[in-house]
Amino acid sequence: MVSYCPECGGELKFDLNSKNFICKSCGLFASREKINELRDKADDAKVDRRRKMHDDYLDWWQSSKKDKQKQ
Repeated sequence: MVSYCPECGGELKFDLNSKNFICKSCGLFASREKINELRDKADDAKVDRRRKMHDDYLDWWQSSKKDKQKQ
């Protein structure tokens, strides 16, 4: 079940009338599908950042000792 807001991390409440979730903190108003989509997008961004950090580390590791001392 959806319990936290993908935008701010606040508590979500289900509105029976509209069949949507409402965040008590930031006011996000969205369906379950939209919230899951937002979460997936945030997870993808997190993976991309981690992959970039990994690639940057590998570039540093493979650089020469002189290049490392300059940094």
